[in-house]
Amino acid sequence: MDSINYVARLNEYAQKERLELRYEEVGCVGPDHIRTFTLKAVVNGKPYPEGVGKNKKEAKQSAAKYALTCLLDETSVSTGSVAEVSSPQVQVKTNYMCWLNEYGQSNRLMIRAVEKITPGPNNLSQYCRFVVGDKEFPAAFGKTKKEAREEAARLVHHEILGNETLDVRTVKCFISYNILSFSNRAKRLSLQSEDSILTETNFVGLVNSYCQKTRSTCAFVEENRSGPSHNPIFSYKLLINKVQYSVGEGKSVKDAKQNAARLALSALKERSDWDSKVPILKDSGHTKSGLVISATSESIVFMDPSNPPKDQVCYLFLLLLFFLCRTCCNGFSRFETDYKSIQQLDKGAFGRVFKAKHKLEGKYYAVKIVRYKEKTLEEVKVLSELNHCNIVRYHSCWLEDTAYSWDTSTDSSSASQSSIDLSMKYLYIQMELCEIKTLRIWIDEKNIQNPKKSLRDSRRRDESVDIMVQMVSGVKHIHSNMLIHRDLKPANIMFSRNGTVKIGDFGLVTSEIEDDAENQKERRGYKGTPPYMAPEQKERRLYDRKVDIFALGLIFFELLWNIPTIHEKEKMWTDVRNQKLPQPFLYHFSQESQMIKSMLCGKPEERPEASKIKTDLEQHKHLLAELKTKQLHCRTVI
Repeated sequence: MDSINYVARLNEYAQKERLELRYEEVGCVGPDHIRTFTLKAVVNGKPYPEGVGKNKKEAKQSAAKYALTCLLDETSVSTGSVAEVSSPQVQVKTNYMCWLNEYGQSNRLMIRAVEKITPGPNNLSQYCRFVVGDKEFPAAFGKTKKEAREEAARLVHHEILGNETLDVRTVKCFISYNILSFSNRAKRLSLQSEDSILTETNFVGLVNSYCQKTRSTCAFVEENRSGPSHNPIFSYKLLINKVQYSVGEGKSVKDAKQNAARLALSALKERSDWDSKVPILKDSGHTKSGLVISATSESIVFMDPSNPPKDQVCYLFLLLLFFLCRTCCNGFSRFETDYKSIQQLDKGAFGRVFKAKHKLEGKYYAVKIVRYKEKTLEEVKVLSELNHCNIVRYHSCWLEDTAYSWDTSTDSSSASQSSIDLSMKYLYIQMELCEIKTLRIWIDEKNIQNPKKSLRDSRRRDESVDIMVQMVSGVKHIHSNMLIHRDLKPANIMFSRNGTVKIGDFGLVTSEIEDDAENQKERRGYKGTPPYMAPEQKERRLYDRKVDIFALGLIFFELLWNIPTIHEKEKMWTDVRNQKLPQPFLYHFSQESQMIKSMLCGKPEERPEASKIKTDLEQHKHLLAELKTKQLHCRTVI
């Protein structure tokens, strides 16, 4: 235990700075013979990091030490007056543990330390890593538990704020540390302003004025006197025309009479003839600082707004400072700092997607911006785990306080609206950039052709089978990771710049865990795009990865068959979903028809696995290539 009495030093500091200090017991754990106590210091309503000890005294010393260190960190830039309070042992430097606790409190995140003794680098054995919310941060080692914790907290600090400039970090920390104290200060000043207004108003003078105008008699009568001699409490009531009004109390006779007069005036205001008997109180000369009592409410208003009380000026200044700092922080955007040549690609209920060039790398990426929720992280987690040539590649993600403002006449209103909500956070997802052309556009372009000409065009068949092979390859990888896409459709299939098929939009992805009740509930949800949903998906029955196979069967049919209009598609779509394919399709695409029918089976267990479909498609692709070679050879011979 340190020899410094931090409790005494914190008390001295609080008295010097006129701060309100108290200690709160957090709890105690462990058996009776070796209990551990936890306390925290609360200064001006702002809680500081918890202190732990073998008894309450040690825990209080530890809590006082943390609070004093944080207070010195906060004030070291603006004042040097705390030098006489601090000692040589209390050094003014960044306390990462203090910062981490403040970060958790301000963002309402649970912070958990994972500690153990294990061999580490440089013969360090104390291991520590932090879990903040649901996110795990890098581990650190130290000679002692304290050193390991401090180093682990530093790594959290670096990972969360490492990409921001020092100025932005300083401003954000300022807001994080002081937002609670600003709020408490604002409330306190508001109450103090009301008290000062009541103190400055001469209610006795107003009563006298009222009695003169109405020719009434008034008298103050002492009701009671209580309390010790050094702190007495006086009670007075006011009689007007022998009518008694409520008793007023105060620490002096003057205060008690003022309060009695105030209560009497409040009662008189309820009378219907109040306005006629007291037409203009503000002219009576008994009000100070340009204040009057409203005749229709309990409020007191300024008659001279140019000269408000000092406390109100201070209160408004604090609010202005807070919003200026908040605006300053929001002005620094990693997206705008790291990227240039930003163009909007798509927008919808999910959010917005932008094409942007990374300044350092010189490469173009797709950056998806969505409102941050727990669910939105699922897509990021899934993308980060899936590494396959036929799946859109994930690169990184980060959080910002505002969404990027896209300045166009059509989009500016919605963009600015999202930026105004200061409590909302936005998730930025950096992904591989694909072509704007999706599989939906590819199919629509092919369907523009004459149907008969389309059947004679073998290129559509060859390209369709090749696209299907790549799609099934990506789905096979998804299923091998015990995941279900649940929203496979042509609009969610994209192409890279070299023409490779890419499966995207993992916003509805879910895991396939048989013994998890919550997961089974999720796998009964009506989620997806209805025209491509499997029967069990539509009927909210428990489903598995085979719902993706059903969607692939429908997409395969669309790839091969020319459907000129949406009306024609709607007419045949129910039959196709029930394995009733058009007769011309069965004639021209006999091999493909068998595969599609198997994928559209009503019973999920009868649908083939993605690995089996991939094998069959590759064999079929090989046979088509051989057939094409033979036909070309025959033409050459002839």
